[in-house]
Amino acid sequence: MICCNSQHRTQQFPVKMDVVLEQGALQGLQNKTLLSNKPYVSFLGIPYAKPPVNDLRFKAPVKHPGWSGVLEAISEGDKCMQYAFMTDHIIGNEDCLYLNVLVPQVVKTQNEPNGKLAVMIFIHGGAFNYGCGSVNEYSPDYLLDENVIVVTLNYRLNVLGFLNLDIDECPGNMGLKDQLFAIKWIKENIAAFGGDADNITIFGESAGSASVHCHTISPQSTGLFQKAIMQSGCALNPWVLNENHRAAAFKLANNLGCLSNDPKEIVKYLKNVPAIDLVKGTKFKDETGFLDYKFVPSIESVTVSNPFLPAHPEQLVNDASPVPVIIGLNNMEGMIALIEHRISQFSDDRITDEISKLCKNRYSTEAITKIKNFYFNKCNIESETTKLEHICHLHSDVLFVKDFYRGFDNFLKQDVTPVYKYEFKFDGELNAVKNMVFATRPVLRHTIKGACHADEINYLFHGKLSGVVPKPNSPELEMCKMMGKMWSNFAKSGDPNSSDLSFKWLNASASAPEYLSIDGDRTRMAEGMINSNRLRLWQEISESVV
Repeated sequence: MICCNSQHRTQQFPVKMDVVLEQGALQGLQNKTLLSNKPYVSFLGIPYAKPPVNDLRFKAPVKHPGWSGVLEAISEGDKCMQYAFMTDHIIGNEDCLYLNVLVPQVVKTQNEPNGKLAVMIFIHGGAFNYGCGSVNEYSPDYLLDENVIVVTLNYRLNVLGFLNLDIDECPGNMGLKDQLFAIKWIKENIAAFGGDADNITIFGESAGSASVHCHTISPQSTGLFQKAIMQSGCALNPWVLNENHRAAAFKLANNLGCLSNDPKEIVKYLKNVPAIDLVKGTKFKDETGFLDYKFVPSIESVTVSNPFLPAHPEQLVNDASPVPVIIGLNNMEGMIALIEHRISQFSDDRITDEISKLCKNRYSTEAITKIKNFYFNKCNIESETTKLEHICHLHSDVLFVKDFYRGFDNFLKQDVTPVYKYEFKFDGELNAVKNMVFATRPVLRHTIKGACHADEINYLFHGKLSGVVPKPNSPELEMCKMMGKMWSNFAKSGDPNSSDLSFKWLNASASAPEYLSIDGDRTRMAEGMINSNRLRLWQEISESVV
């Protein structure tokens, strides 16, 4: 347990804490939450595994040996090596397996079960190629206000996290195994921070959400957590798995000067390539479209030790141990594609090509024509707004929605634990990604309604992505409080509802697939399937290629 041996301190002032782990003792920082000024202690940059360098490169994580004396856990570890988003500049470090533990200082009168706090483990997004668990980007003030412990973490990305040569020296899914190792570390150590090791919720956004889905079905993760929250991503989305991982590995090796066809020789060669050159080598010229990354999760060979994904996710779900789940999407997920795509400037032929690339050339010419006619046939080609809305819908459906429902249906089929479905559509000043997409076109920012991919994040976390503090008495402030309360209620009890919310969030079932439409003071239960007419199109397309 945590015992503070000092009186009240100012924000971010080091305080000695009696937190003693098997690895060693820790010293943290005392802080106060953004909205309620509640005290909490942050323990930053805790190493949860050995640095994955030298001979440990491409291998599953290994236990950290610990440290002597007291570790001053007052600054974060480096983020994992990656391209800075939308640049050719590489940032981060190969030594990056660190986590942060943020603990509310709850008064003795608190009414948590057994005096232990529920634990929420956040897995960041970024297409398995970007991002980190930094509290500068994900400061969980709104969750800490509700008296839960929050843990954020780094995991290996891109080639360093997901190169797969189907051998024990390079088995694949190292990034997912990093997450698994961190979850095990948290379960083993969280009691020392006042947390309940038997009340852990994992949650994530985008690639983090797809990771959460993987943990709910992987035999390696069984029993490590009690609840899961999936925000805008599932393991069935087309950008999650690379089913041609060996080809990507051999091509990378060839590009970097290794002409061998022997996986062991390739691994030996790549272990001696500087990490920055490895990452640079992953920009293949034949990448076909948006979110088309080669080094992402993959199905592991049955010959490797302890595979995390020994089969396709749709097969693994049949043997999974179900847990209560919150699962949902934002209503304009595909708006994020407008960062790179300007469809209003494209000719008809370019639109056809764009659809084919987005679908990774998996469909026939007839199917592509059907898709184009559905989304663009009625489009007023003189209206930039209409065309942008249509391309948003197309990207939403291809990259997120159509496969989200397959994942959602799998959870419903288990029919033993509650499943809470939502659609986030709140459009406010903290919608940071939407603000970025339309930074140079403010008129379109207000004309095209809805929430972009990742726009819900700044209503759960305060971070530099928004650079904005919710104003007093604003809809954004109330949204932050609402999201923090629902997510923390679920983490504590498996039920997101409480008497101080103005609505009741009903769990979904196969016979009543209701969902919560999250939209500020207009939040309410809605019936049926989200975007049902668009889903019918993709069902028809799917059936035509079976």
